[in-house]
Amino acid sequence: MNLPALNVDELARLRMKECQGTLLGGVKVAQGLGLSAEEFGYRMMMEQGINWTHLCGSLDKIAHIFHEHYQVTYGFGSDLRVTLQDDTLRFEMPPLARAAAGQLQHWRLSTQVLEDVNRGFWRALNENAGITARLEFGPDRHTVTVRRG
Repeated sequence: MNLPALNVDELARLRMKECQGTLLGGVKVAQGLGLSAEEFGYRMMMEQGINWTHLCGSLDKIAHIFHEHYQVTYGFGSDLRVTLQDDTLRFEMPPLARAAAGQLQHWRLSTQVLEDVNRGFWRALNENAGITARLEFGPDRHTVTVRRG
């Protein structure tokens, strides 16, 4: 069998596609079992091996975790801006659905579903990590603002 060797950039693109596919495929299965996309996102965060209570209020640690998540899953590169200033953590990025358009189409899911999954992620942290997150899904930019408490 003659399969192509993949370079680092091709591997990164494939990894991103697989991450998106796993996330959105999981949502599709969860919906079939009667869970909402937001509840799926919430449960996904809670089932990880991360002790969110231990991270209570650590905006720096939360920044590192979600910076990695957004980069690996959506490949934003320098289009993802993360700032931590005056006890406010802010993620600014292109729309999630723009980066995941192919997988959303593949799984026949709407932009709203992807946004709801992310609402579930941040709800888990709101309830367990001692923070308050506000999500803004604009047509050209998505922003997550995180504060302690």
